[in-house]
Amino acid sequence: MRINKLVEVGKIGPFIKGSLNVNHLCVADDFPGSNNTSCLEVERQALLKFKEGLYDPRHRLSSWHGEDCCRWEGIGCDNQTAHVVKLDLNSYTDFYLGGIVGSSLLDLKHLYYLNLSWNNFEGPIPPFIGSLSELRHLDLSFNSFSGAIPQQLGNLSYLQYFSIGENQVNAKSLKWLSGLSTLQHLDLSGVNLSESSDWFQMISTPPTTLSTLWLVNCQLGSLPSSLGHQYANITHLSNLDLSFNLFDSIPGWFSNLSSLTELYLSHNNFHGPIPNTLRNLVSLEVLYLDSNELEGNLSDVFEQFKNLTAFVLSYNRITGGIPASIGRMSFLSHLDLSHNQLNGTIPKNIGHLSELRVLHATHNLLYGVISEDHFSKLTKLEELDLGLNSLSINVTSNWVPPFHLEYVDLSFCKLLDPKFPKWLAHENFEHLDLSNSGISDVIPNYFWNLRSQFSYLNLSNNQIRGMLPLSFTSSIFEVVDLSSNQFEGPLPPIPTNVYILYLQGNLFSGPIIFDNHENQTIKLLDLSNNSINGIISPNICKSHNLAVLDLSDNHLSGELPHCLENLTGFQVVKLANNNLHGKLPSMMLHTELQALQLNNNNFSGEFPSSLKHCKKLAMIDFSQNNFHGNIPSRIWETFPSLKFLQLRSNNFSGIIPQQICDLSSLQILDLANNHLVGSIPKCIGNFRGMVRRPNGSSLTYVNGTMIYEIFSLLLVRNGLELVYTNTLGLANNMDLSNNSLDGEIPESIVNLVELQSLNLSGNHLTGKIPTKIGDMKSMLSLDLSRNNLTGPIPSSLSELNFLGDLNLSFNNLSGRIPTGSQLQTFNDTSYEGNYDLCGPPTSKDCLGHGMPRSPASINQDNTADEEMLWLFLGVMLGFILGCWMVWGILLFKKDWRILYFLFLDELGDKGRPRPVDLSE
Repeated sequence: MRINKLVEVGKIGPFIKGSLNVNHLCVADDFPGSNNTSCLEVERQALLKFKEGLYDPRHRLSSWHGEDCCRWEGIGCDNQTAHVVKLDLNSYTDFYLGGIVGSSLLDLKHLYYLNLSWNNFEGPIPPFIGSLSELRHLDLSFNSFSGAIPQQLGNLSYLQYFSIGENQVNAKSLKWLSGLSTLQHLDLSGVNLSESSDWFQMISTPPTTLSTLWLVNCQLGSLPSSLGHQYANITHLSNLDLSFNLFDSIPGWFSNLSSLTELYLSHNNFHGPIPNTLRNLVSLEVLYLDSNELEGNLSDVFEQFKNLTAFVLSYNRITGGIPASIGRMSFLSHLDLSHNQLNGTIPKNIGHLSELRVLHATHNLLYGVISEDHFSKLTKLEELDLGLNSLSINVTSNWVPPFHLEYVDLSFCKLLDPKFPKWLAHENFEHLDLSNSGISDVIPNYFWNLRSQFSYLNLSNNQIRGMLPLSFTSSIFEVVDLSSNQFEGPLPPIPTNVYILYLQGNLFSGPIIFDNHENQTIKLLDLSNNSINGIISPNICKSHNLAVLDLSDNHLSGELPHCLENLTGFQVVKLANNNLHGKLPSMMLHTELQALQLNNNNFSGEFPSSLKHCKKLAMIDFSQNNFHGNIPSRIWETFPSLKFLQLRSNNFSGIIPQQICDLSSLQILDLANNHLVGSIPKCIGNFRGMVRRPNGSSLTYVNGTMIYEIFSLLLVRNGLELVYTNTLGLANNMDLSNNSLDGEIPESIVNLVELQSLNLSGNHLTGKIPTKIGDMKSMLSLDLSRNNLTGPIPSSLSELNFLGDLNLSFNNLSGRIPTGSQLQTFNDTSYEGNYDLCGPPTSKDCLGHGMPRSPASINQDNTADEEMLWLFLGVMLGFILGCWMVWGILLFKKDWRILYFLFLDELGDKGRPRPVDLSE
């Protein structure tokens, strides 16, 4: 598995568990034509019959004709007896064979080397192979064999090398291994041993003489905690690979593996610090511990592993700094500490490792300055990967490196000299990544003369300016990323030999020029966010391998070329934010299509029913165009993977078809700003993509090692346009606003418990708000405004603790607004236009039974108040006038005033005793 993975990414490195050539275990190289004998007729006929059962599309066995089979490709004969002793049909070079392994090979009675690896042989492993009794070397790896390993293979008593790795076979018992008394190399990688309870016993007890054991990806879960004497044979191992299993601890008896020189424990569940038992393996030269959960630091690790030539510790949780003791690992050739949590600076004495060829420390927390001293003696360095740290590179402008690099990744490492590095002129790169490194310069002409060496070039997210030279057209890069810079001028013709080309986010202008010749190799083309204008040339249709096309955010006009229907490999098409118009060609028939973004153009016509053939579609965005007609009803069941459907701001009419509920994976449904009528389908709660929590995975296009993220989508929430990028996979929205929908809100909508935004505003909806709307716990934004909804606001609405936007305005809602932690925090505008609502945050008080005072009662009370006011004013006015008339007369009439006071005096005398007059 490791070989396959490393070959795929082009980084084999110096250590891949020894050599692929294992002929030394068996026989000298007897290649065709190396001997002077003619093969025996019975063996020649056996080979021809074997050939008849093979599938050979690349004519790998075209040399299998004539009388002397010893000269055929893959055949080796004994120089003395002329017997066929070697059959080597390894197809690692891509010339695959298939079919069945015919039993005619039994006539090759002297065969002791059989290699059928890296082919496509299917079915069970033929049991008759166990009858080829002279076999010393048997390699069936990297095929499509299935079923159980036949027990008959235990009859191969002379077998020294056996590999059946990377097939689909299993074994419930390994007892047949007891018959392989001379076996030295055993590769069972990929064999399902989960039901084999005797696997450890059979590989570690006599009479086995194993020196190499590979049990990669065998679904093994535990190792014995102790090692008895009966298992002593395992201590003779020199090469052990237990990668891609489920082991979680390294037992102490590993310290007894004193002969071990290569140990691979990658991709398991080992945790905690690196065990001291490993540090006792004094003969260890190669140690792979990557992709586990190991913790701790490296303070004393390098002291213990002084003899290591390869140390891979990537994808763990190692903390702390890189100790200065690393400078004493004089044999170290391959060091990978990437994807950990290392911090601090890189010690300068790392430059003393004169044998170092590979240095990977990407994706850590390292900081500080890397100077020329760090590379002083690294004369053999071939791969340098320090990207995704906080490092700075400080070398003089005339520095000549002591090495010749093939692989360089200094992404996110700041170049203290912003000029384009001159030292690059001395290298022969295959992979160069200087993205996000602060370059502010024009690329010198010499750099483009290095183009024949590159397979990967990434200079994105810098401030590189200037124009691309015409020589760029003849580049033979495989992957080029010059995005997010300041390149300007006319866009050069698209290179004919590039597989992946990113030029988005620059200042390119002019038309897109495709050469007239056929068979361009380009698979991914991203020219988005430039100032490109003109039409899309029909010459694009000559790029038969094009799978991803992104021309969005430009000034393109005209119609789409109808010849696009010939590009049947399209998987992603993004043409958003241009001035394109017309109807869509039948490119929609492409069965591989995954994403189609045409928003904000002037496309017209009806919704293309031919999309039903695109069963892999995950994204459709036709928003802000001029599409019209009905939304089709009988195509939605063909889209099991559709996650995003945006048709907003068009002229669609008719009803929302019931069949749209068949979109079980849907996360975003946006039909706003159209002319839709009728009711909302009652099955609207069937969108399972809005019921289960989003997994956060973004939509990607994957082809081999190429990954393209489809992560931009314009969503409207609470009237605001939001561009979702890397969080698109977490979005869960529904917008049916500004149509003419009527009827009630379906009760089933409350099933969409992961829905984050719901907008049904601007319709003619009636009835009540669903009582259990509070079950939609993930709701962030709710807009039901401008409808004809009636009844109270459900009390459960107050349970939406994450609700940040609420609009229930301009309906006919009534009653008290439910109290709670949320609903009183919104402005009165969230409830305006509902005259029968009362309670905070509105200014209307509620009566005891929770209803506001009606307008009639308020008017009646106001009238009564006015009458009482006028009565009071009349009485007071009469009183004042009466008083004024009496006191005014007395004030101005003296005679009347004297008579009035005499009257009062007399009146007072009547109430008290009259005094006695003594004079009488």
